[in-house]
Amino acid sequence: MPTQVTDSIYNIHIDLPGSPLKWLNCYVIKGGEGARNLVLDTGFNRPECTEALMKGLDTLDIRPEDTDVFLTHMHSDHVGNAGTLYKMGFHMYMSKTDYDRTCVAGDKLAGTFDFVIEQGMPEDEYREVSKYNPAVLFKSEYFDYTPVSDGDVLVYGDHELECVYTPGHTPGHMCLYERKRKIMFLGDHVLFDITPNICAWPGEADSLGTYLDNLRRIAAYDVELALPAHRTDRGMTMYERIDQLIRHHEFRLGEARKVVEENGEVTPYDAAARMTWRIKAKNWDDFPLSQKIFALGESQAHLDYLSARGEIIQGTYPNGVIYYKSNG
Repeated sequence: MPTQVTDSIYNIHIDLPGSPLKWLNCYVIKGGEGARNLVLDTGFNRPECTEALMKGLDTLDIRPEDTDVFLTHMHSDHVGNAGTLYKMGFHMYMSKTDYDRTCVAGDKLAGTFDFVIEQGMPEDEYREVSKYNPAVLFKSEYFDYTPVSDGDVLVYGDHELECVYTPGHTPGHMCLYERKRKIMFLGDHVLFDITPNICAWPGEADSLGTYLDNLRRIAAYDVELALPAHRTDRGMTMYERIDQLIRHHEFRLGEARKVVEENGEVTPYDAAARMTWRIKAKNWDDFPLSQKIFALGESQAHLDYLSARGEIIQGTYPNGVIYYKSNG
């Protein structure tokens, strides 16, 4: 059953089976009589998620003909049911940057394979983890959309929502800000009891630097109610959590720096094996493959940050695998 957040904002709790994220907070803004409504994000394209979404929308009397859907970013736990809603007549909004990276916009997997192999992951490990990749297993069917950009305003009754471009977690992530009510819909930009995954992306030179810049950017907004896409706010303000996240990445950067200094040259895969992770595993060999690929992406994002600032040097081996070495 949907829970009421404010007088006109509701949350449909969508369980995400098998995911460490546990559930998606699908927010619904009811615009009032004669106005359009808005749904934020949709859950995985799998029966349990689709059923929870549809039951919640039906309970709130949300109809396709007077409702839009805003997709904060490209991950399948957010866009998975977009195709289903699109076929029913819902209208979609999303950043062009992330839409162009979704599977519905074309085959993105070949480029991902090359990118991960360049990071130093053994091919057999990547092929095994790909069998269970939620981006593939629970991806959306085709949907068309209207692109939105930073500063665009969407209106639903007396709710005026400003699109805030916050790349980092994904290259085209977006938040929504309601200035009058001082509400920020955060997507995965800020999560309170888990740390958003910040990984390297093909074509993005410094995703972590971009993410940290955009954390500081939203800290300038006047926010009294921060609504994350997963779990709860734990009684913490958005500003307190932003400070925690910045300190977390400063610690991880120090760890990445030390790994390079102590090992001379490391691939992102080598670095990930030497960094610390909150995973129940005896060692790197015992690390769950489904989490190993996230650790790999995060290790490169931190190495790229240091390289972009001249603290370490990036190079490429003859086999195409990249490495990082000390600048000294």
